[in-house]
Amino acid sequence: PTFDGELLDGSPFESSSLAGDIAVINFWGSWCAPCRVETPEFQAVYADVADEGVQFLGIDVKDQRQLAIAFVDGVDATYPSLFDPRGEVALAFRGFPANVVPSTILLDRQGRVAAVYTGAVRGDDLRTAIDLLLTEGTE
Repeated sequence: PTFDGELLDGSPFESSSLAGDIAVINFWGSWCAPCRVETPEFQAVYADVADEGVQFLGIDVKDQRQLAIAFVDGVDATYPSLFDPRGEVALAFRGFPANVVPSTILLDRQGRVAAVYTGAVRGDDLRTAIDLLLTEGTE
């Protein structure tokens, strides 16, 4: 899926920057109670795998920028998040339930959808799925 937008910090983002890496794309909102549990767990996994060719991208939907920034700061999330108040990025994922919040889409190194999660995902479940993708092609 190809998409672009603006990160919460105002800098531009293009999905082509994910090319060649495993990508965890998480649709969230500051108003989403399960996201408050999930995001710190995602941050812990991100800290473990960021140097292994795994990128995380949050996509903040149906939100106000200042509330989203406060949420990210409050849970100490250091991976980037797109600001997508109208939910336009979800359109790039036609056929996948990206309009459910939270939802998480895992892309393999070829940019193919490898897993889709609706609702909150536990950090250890996410790590297991990432580890499987990391071992693909290394045997």
